[in-house]
Amino acid sequence: MKKVLKIIGIILLVLLVIALLVYFFILQYPNLKENPTAGKWYRVTNSEMKTSEGGKYRAFFKKGSENKVMVYFAGGGVSINEETARDDTYNTKEIFIDKLANLTMNMGGLASAVEGSPFENWSVILFPYATGDFHAGTGEFHYIDHDGKEKILYHNGYVNYTQTMQKVMELADIDDPEAVVVTGYSAGGFATALLSDDIFTNYFPNAESKNVLVDAALLLHDDWHTIATNVWQTPKEISDKLTSDNLTLDCLFALHKKYGDDIHLLFGCSTRDGDLAKVQNYFDTGVMDVTEKEADIYQQILKSAVSQFKEYDVSLFIWDGVAWYDDPRNMTAHTIIATPAVWFPFEEQEKSVADWLVDAINGDLKDYGLDLVDKHY
Repeated sequence: MKKVLKIIGIILLVLLVIALLVYFFILQYPNLKENPTAGKWYRVTNSEMKTSEGGKYRAFFKKGSENKVMVYFAGGGVSINEETARDDTYNTKEIFIDKLANLTMNMGGLASAVEGSPFENWSVILFPYATGDFHAGTGEFHYIDHDGKEKILYHNGYVNYTQTMQKVMELADIDDPEAVVVTGYSAGGFATALLSDDIFTNYFPNAESKNVLVDAALLLHDDWHTIATNVWQTPKEISDKLTSDNLTLDCLFALHKKYGDDIHLLFGCSTRDGDLAKVQNYFDTGVMDVTEKEADIYQQILKSAVSQFKEYDVSLFIWDGVAWYDDPRNMTAHTIIATPAVWFPFEEQEKSVADWLVDAINGDLKDYGLDLVDKHY
C-alpha cells in the first residue's frame, strides 16, 4: 500500500509540475516590454494595480501593425452601497489564467482575433473588470459582510486604468495614432463614458479620428454624483460631470461640449435589456429581480434617452431579436460588442454594429433601429 501511495504521490507531483509549466509558459502572457512584438498579447501590471479584494490586477495589451488604437473596458456589475458590496453584485477578481480571461471577455467580439475584422491589426488596450466601480474609483469602501466582519472593497479601477495607460504609452510607441476607439460593454460601457475625456486629453489628444462607443450602459440613479464621490472616490474632474440621474448622458454631453464635431459619439442598446432592467428595478425598488413589467419600464427609459442623446449628436443603434439568455419572457440580450453578434447585420437595420462603428470612424454617422423603442412586445 505504501508503495502504491508513493507512486500516486509522484504522479500527482508530476502533474502539478506540468500544470505549473503550462500556466507560466503557455497560458500566461508575458509582461509588457519595450518595443513589443506586433500581434502578440502582453500583461500589464504592477504593485499599485489590484482587484476589489486586494488581489493582483492585470490589464492586457496587443501591439497592432496599423497606427490605430482600441481602448476596451470589460463589464461585470457594479457596487454602489454596502448591500451591493456585501452581495457581490460585481466581479470581485480576475480569472487567474490570462488566456481564459481574455477569451471570456472577447468571445468573438470587437477585440477578438476574428479573421477579416477591420480591427484585427489595431493596437488594443484591454481592461478586465474586477473593482465594482465602472473602472473609475481610487478609494477603499469599508463594509460589514454577512458574517459581521468588516471588509474593504478596493475601488481601484481608475488607478488600474491610469497605471496601465502610462505603462503602455511608455513602452509601446502608440502615442500618435490616426484613429482611436474607446469602447466597453455594460459596466465597461459606463467606464467608456466616464473615462473617454481622460483618454483623449492625457493620452491621445492628436488622434485624427476620435470615437466613443458605449454598449448597453444606461441606468438612472438620483445619486450618481454621490456614489462616484463618496463610494468609488472617482477623481473630481470626472465626478463633477455627473449632474443628473443619467450618468451616460452627462458624460456624453460633456464630450460633445468639449470636442464638438471632432469626436464621434455612439450609443447602442437592446430595447428591453434584461440585465439593465433588473438593476434599474433594484435602483428603483430595492429588489434585484426582473419581470416583463420591469422590461416595459426599461423600454420607456430607453425611449426617453434616445431623444436626449440626439440633442448631443450621439449616433444610436437600437436592436432586438436576441433573447435575454434562454428566458422565454419578452426581454432582450445584454451587450453585443463582446459577442460574435457584433459582426452580423440585423434584419431590420440591414447593418451590423461593427459596420456602424466603422462608418462612424470614417465620419459617416447614422442612426439605426430608433423606431424599436415604440415596438409592442
